[in-house]
Amino acid sequence: MPGLYLLINLGVVSIPLAFSWHGRLRFVDRWSDFARACLIVLSGFVIWDIIFTSLGIWGFDDRFLLGPVLAGLPIEEWMFFVCIPYACVFTYHSLTKVAVLRIPDPLSITLTAAALASCIALTVLFSERLYTFTASLLTALYLAAALIRRPDWMGRLWVSFAVLIIPFVITNGILTGIRFWDYPLVNRAVDAISNHVVWYENSENLSVRLLSIPFDDFIYAFLLIGLNVALFEYFGRSRERDKALMSSPS
Repeated sequence: MPGLYLLINLGVVSIPLAFSWHGRLRFVDRWSDFARACLIVLSGFVIWDIIFTSLGIWGFDDRFLLGPVLAGLPIEEWMFFVCIPYACVFTYHSLTKVAVLRIPDPLSITLTAAALASCIALTVLFSERLYTFTASLLTALYLAAALIRRPDWMGRLWVSFAVLIIPFVITNGILTGIRFWDYPLVNRAVDAISNHVVWYENSENLSVRLLSIPFDDFIYAFLLIGLNVALFEYFGRSRERDKALMSSPS
């Protein structure tokens, strides 16, 4: 189906965009913070994407694309790095506003430390697998920085990531050719998936999937969301500090 990737992007961003003007959430008031964060993260991830696509570590099925390509990537892939972060940061922002669930700092630190240890182990054990190695190494660096700096928003990030797991599995499952009725929940990498929008060279990842999704994608997703949230918070707090300085008496 031509345009499937575009429809996935639009489907992911449609509800968050529609509720961005909601009176209690007012995510629209923080568009500038998100835009700045997204642009920086997009720049790094697109470079990563271009390199890995050129190396054949992953790629795209033309049957599900509209056709336009920019720097070796389909235009839908560029949209992915805007639409997915928008939905994720909107979710983080919304959960922060409504304070549905907060986890204590000790638990947040424990989760961060455990995730860091896991990423370090994957980096060492699978250093010859480029996707696993790169995603694990970069995420380990992010987690190490978080463990050192201990930002007060880290617990909210973990809650947001947990909330986003189900929509992530649905969305990424469609991209990778999910077949609920064909595959067990956890399986070795499937080479015969015929309806994937995005395909992977299995020798460069862990070769284990949840349904049709490479486990490496969960690490990748956490890094993508985490970097956007970190910069979103940084720019928001910087803006508030500047506003406070401008309004304070000289």
